[in-house]
Amino acid sequence: MWQALNGAGLHARGSVMLMLAGCSVLVGVGSAAAESGAKRGCQDRVGTSPSLEIGQNPGPCTRLRPGKSGPREQSPKKTSDLPGATAEDLLARVRIFNPELAAAALDREAAVAKIYPAGAFDDPTVNVTRDQGFRQTMVTVSQEFPLWGKRELRREVAEANASAARGKEGSVKSELEEQLKMVFAQYYQAEQAMLVTRNIRAVLHDVAESARARYAQALGNQSDAIRAELEQTRIDPELSALDRDEQTAKAKINALIGRPADAPLAPAKALRRVPPGSMLAFEALMARAQERNPVLVSAHAEIAAAEGERALVDKSWYPDVTITAGMNDVAGVGPRATAGVGVKVPFQWGVREAKAQEAAAKKGAAQLRLDAALLKIGTDLQAALADLARAQRNADVLGRTLTTQSEAAYSSALASYQQGRGELAPVLEAARQRLQIGIDLLRARTEAQAALATIERLIGGDL
Repeated sequence: MWQALNGAGLHARGSVMLMLAGCSVLVGVGSAAAESGAKRGCQDRVGTSPSLEIGQNPGPCTRLRPGKSGPREQSPKKTSDLPGATAEDLLARVRIFNPELAAAALDREAAVAKIYPAGAFDDPTVNVTRDQGFRQTMVTVSQEFPLWGKRELRREVAEANASAARGKEGSVKSELEEQLKMVFAQYYQAEQAMLVTRNIRAVLHDVAESARARYAQALGNQSDAIRAELEQTRIDPELSALDRDEQTAKAKINALIGRPADAPLAPAKALRRVPPGSMLAFEALMARAQERNPVLVSAHAEIAAAEGERALVDKSWYPDVTITAGMNDVAGVGPRATAGVGVKVPFQWGVREAKAQEAAAKKGAAQLRLDAALLKIGTDLQAALADLARAQRNADVLGRTLTTQSEAAYSSALASYQQGRGELAPVLEAARQRLQIGIDLLRARTEAQAALATIERLIGGDL
């Protein structure tokens, strides 16, 4: 937006209206400042620059060069084939490529594979006996038969152990998904914060150019130019810190999806949707957690396994039988069939009592772990809901009230400075406040995403 500057005797070509996240910044730019803006490539299209909102990436810049008949287009690097654009895509990759989750799946498969052998018969025993004195040969086959429902109990114990392993796999999966959701929000925050900071830096650059031009024409003082340049330079360390945060988030995401730490990622497009308040009632979420939380599923399975082991110990007092069948070949008599029955006598009382104590202790420990898990889930769920509500309130205040107030303060300070009735310091301070509000808004949204990820881990699924 071009706007003529009147008064103050300033002979300049015009002024550039720079807008950032709904906050307009009017800066007088002379010919030197306009050439500097052209070198940056985004401010010299038709004399205006588009508004940049948080979460919106600026488009590629094209400008006419002297002696060229048309615009020179930049070919952006294609990132459609890279992961990282959405949290859903990264979550799918975690479930497939994460080595920790793959190891937990193999542990679950190993536990499932033990179910069939637990309920099967033992291998039979074949005995061959030769009495050379009587020239007698005996061949027998023996098979032990567990009675009193012991095979079924062993199978049930193995199934309970497999359920516990499945619950542990679910716990690993939920924790990895929570980590991914949080890190993706941090990745998005770092990218958008860098975008906001760079645009504020561009605004301050043009403010500094205008202050130098005013000083050169004896319309301003040297301190304004120095102060504007200082404020612009102060942003550089912040950009370095944000770049560090972005690289750290990238490395964590790559580790979660089984890629090298320095592997490229696509820019994050948007944060995940936060469900409405009607879906965040504590009682409903707690009921869902009691049914689907993998920690509770694993604890219930461990209790069932301990109960089965105790029942097996009680059954061990009842003897099993071994049936034997064979053939006895005596010289001069011929082969004769033989049969026999053996009974396993429960003689080792101390062993069975020790196993009974072991099973009772395992059941008690599993029950206490279940009780502790329920208490912790309830506490963490209540805290996460409070964190989510606080983050949403902060984001609402920052995105509506404070943004409007900071725009009004900036416009007022800028108008006073343009009319020669104000100093440059309030303009710079208002720009700094606008930057801080944008960063705080991104931080509040990231905190809301972290609280949502914790809630989804506790209830055992997405909302």
